[in-house]
Amino acid sequence: MHLGRGTACAKRINMTWLTRPLGEGLCYHVRVQCNNRSFRFETSEDFERYIALLWEVRKKHNFLLHHFTLMHTHVHLIITTPGPILLDTIMHAINQRYAADYHRRHQRCGHFWMNAYRCSVIDTDLYAWTCMRYLDRNALRAGLVRDPADWPWCGYNFYAHNDSHYPLDPHTSYLALAETAETRANWYRDFVTRLLASDEQREKEWITCAMNLYGDRARSKCKKR
Repeated sequence: MHLGRGTACAKRINMTWLTRPLGEGLCYHVRVQCNNRSFRFETSEDFERYIALLWEVRKKHNFLLHHFTLMHTHVHLIITTPGPILLDTIMHAINQRYAADYHRRHQRCGHFWMNAYRCSVIDTDLYAWTCMRYLDRNALRAGLVRDPADWPWCGYNFYAHNDSHYPLDPHTSYLALAETAETRANWYRDFVTRLLASDEQREKEWITCAMNLYGDRARSKCKKR
């Protein structure tokens, strides 16, 4: 799927970064970067503890977790905040609790996260599918796996293989793809795995630029060089 031309950064299109949009009923693509000069996800326990804490905060704050991918140096989440708890509170709880847990287990101190988080609002089907695919191809792009299904720290198999190991809240854009679960999974599997390198680069630039922007109008600027 051709997504249009991207741009590498806001400076190239003279764009001003906007404050994080907060509100009830918003869906977000969230990215959190480890302070990876000193801290990163290394062991299986590191990954497992983050997922366990993510599920605990999800239950406490009642947000919808549509998708996630954990990498060694960063985390991607796709979540909806029905309210009344908003994104800042949710991400503060996740980041603070995981950093404390990591320091306790590794007997470390210092800043685990490089920053609080960055985000963009997902408000179209195309952008939802694109963000989901971007998450699922992270380990593939990094050369860690040959098949997205082989990366254990993500939600790809929930969508591509109807696997309930990580019970997510299916995104409405995914549910709208087809009537049956099998047809949706087949479509999504092809959508993720059959992507030209040139399209992937444009997709990456688009998503990188859109981070911290909100709405399709703002993202459209990211397609221009």
